[in-house]
Amino acid sequence: MDNKDLIQRLKKKDEDALYIFIEEYGKILKGVISKTLWKYPNLWEEAMNDALLSIWQNIEYFDPSRSTFKNWCALVAKYRAIDILRKEIKFESLRLDEDSKTVDSDLYSNLEIEEVLSLLNDEDKKLFENIFIHGLSYKEAASKQNISTANAYKKVSRGRNFLKKWRESFYEK
Repeated sequence: MDNKDLIQRLKKKDEDALYIFIEEYGKILKGVISKTLWKYPNLWEEAMNDALLSIWQNIEYFDPSRSTFKNWCALVAKYRAIDILRKEIKFESLRLDEDSKTVDSDLYSNLEIEEVLSLLNDEDKKLFENIFIHGLSYKEAASKQNISTANAYKKVSRGRNFLKKWRESFYEK
C-alpha cells in the first residue's frame, strides 16, 4: 500500500489502515520515542499510544508539500514524547520539593550526573557544570575559564557528541 492510499484511509478513520500504519511505521515511532525518553523506558508505551492517537486524530493536518509522511509522523511522535518528558520532569521536581530534604545544591551530588560528567576531561567538565548546573551563559562560562565564547560552544558540542556516543554504546550492551 502506498502512502497516499494509507493517508486517505486514515483520514476516513479506517481501523485496518491503522494496523497497517503501525506495521509500517511503528519501528520509526518507537525509535524516535526511545531516543527522546531514553532515561524513562517505562514511559515509552504511553508515548507510543499518545503518538498513534495524535496521528489518528490529526491526520488531516498532514501537508505533503511541507514534509514527507514519514518525517511528519516522526515529528508527531517526538513532540508527544517531549510532552510526556516535561510532565515527568515536573512530577519529579514536585516530588523533590515535597521531600524538603532535597535542595537544588543536592541535585549536583546526584551520582548519575557525577558519573556522566566524570567521562569528560577536567576543563570540559567544569564548562558543563558552569553552563548546565550553575546556569551560566556560554559567554560567562567562557570568561570564567579564559576561553572564547566560540571555543565554549565547540567544547560543549564535542562533549555532547561524545556523551551521546557513550550513551548509545552503553545501551547497546
